[in-house]
Amino acid sequence: MLLRRFILPVVLGVLAFVAAGLFGYGQYQARRGLEILLGNKYQQAFYDFVGQVQSVEVLLAKSMVAADPRQNGALFTDIRQQAAAAQASLAQLPLSDITITRTVKFLNQAGDYADSLARKTEEGRAVDAGDWETLDGLYRQAGDLNRELQGIQAVMTTDGSFLRDLVREAGRKLRKPPVEPARGDFKTLDRQMQHYPALIYDGPFSEHLERREPRGLNDLAGISREEAERIALEFLDKRPDTTYQVRVTGTNEGTIPAYRVELAPEGEPGTGEVIMDVSRRGGKITWLISSRLTGDAVLDVDQAGAKAGRFLQERGYKNMQATYFLRHGDAVTFNFAATQDGAVIYPDLVKATVALDNGEVTGVEATGYLMSHQKRALPQPKLTLKQARALLNPRLAVDGGRLAVIPAGPAGEEKLTYEFKGKLGDDTYLVYINAFNGREEKILKLIEPPAGTLTM
Repeated sequence: MLLRRFILPVVLGVLAFVAAGLFGYGQYQARRGLEILLGNKYQQAFYDFVGQVQSVEVLLAKSMVAADPRQNGALFTDIRQQAAAAQASLAQLPLSDITITRTVKFLNQAGDYADSLARKTEEGRAVDAGDWETLDGLYRQAGDLNRELQGIQAVMTTDGSFLRDLVREAGRKLRKPPVEPARGDFKTLDRQMQHYPALIYDGPFSEHLERREPRGLNDLAGISREEAERIALEFLDKRPDTTYQVRVTGTNEGTIPAYRVELAPEGEPGTGEVIMDVSRRGGKITWLISSRLTGDAVLDVDQAGAKAGRFLQERGYKNMQATYFLRHGDAVTFNFAATQDGAVIYPDLVKATVALDNGEVTGVEATGYLMSHQKRALPQPKLTLKQARALLNPRLAVDGGRLAVIPAGPAGEEKLTYEFKGKLGDDTYLVYINAFNGREEKILKLIEPPAGTLTM
């Protein structure tokens, strides 16, 4: 009896201790789960904010190049919407008002001013010199803001402290409002925005891939699995003295139904297996990718571009012209567009990736070409190159010009335009003028980092 009286409290104590431990562990797990949830939420909000600020910068840049009031009206409306979306994303981050007051003020100004200019163009009033000056100032502010955000994003990617700080800040805000800003990165960013005065005022070519019927495969017969294997092997950029094992591993029921084919060097496992999709109708390669690890670069970009062009021509892609490229590590991806009658046919797009260590083509993406390619009867333009050039914004320093077919909608519509490349300040743009009615159809801003050339 005495022993039972002694053991019972001990057992109860142990049970209480275990229960407390389990409860504490459960609380820790719940808190940890909440932190992960908050971290994911804040990460998404931050990335959305960065993308929206970048859009504001690009749209402001385009608005200073546009000459067509309808185009400008649409751009001003987009600026207002993106500025509002950026404010909404920023509001989801647990940052004090002190930290972001100037950033919010700038977004308000950009959105409100763009809105006023949108109304101005709707009423038929011209955008004057003062408006252009204000837009230029807003554009420069947006550029500075964007650069600061890229720096914060780089820090966030490397050490994750940004998200941890935001989650901790959220916890503090639940207890009491902070007196000082919690996040130094945004504090620095907001100081940068203080250098700008308050305003005084009264806001590339892939649309055709959504089409369902691939024009480049019209009237072509179906192929067997064995034919798909043969076609894949013939298309491959083979290594010298190498034999490949080829087999169909399945099918792809995507935009272009295809056989999935795998090619592997015999006796060399893990040295660069290649996967291809071969269209079940017509036997065309829709895409390929190699798993080979690329060594140190030996070739330069020009040599790689020449290799990509030869590779495509030897495989039936005639009259292709390299338009843009992007280097990533020791490989370069090139965009090629078809040409016809002196015009660049942008919907007929093929991408080819070349390894810079040995010139092997390690990637191809031809969906755009297969969806759009056909022999076109290009009409005679009503406007001359000189007449179309006269319609450009006089602030733009233009270099040359050429005919270009661009996609004009998801149903496969296309427009014949004149493509002009021009500079405004330090920025380069492509402007597309309708070759029949002179309308500004599209403006692209060229992004030219050291690694290549892109458009936005």
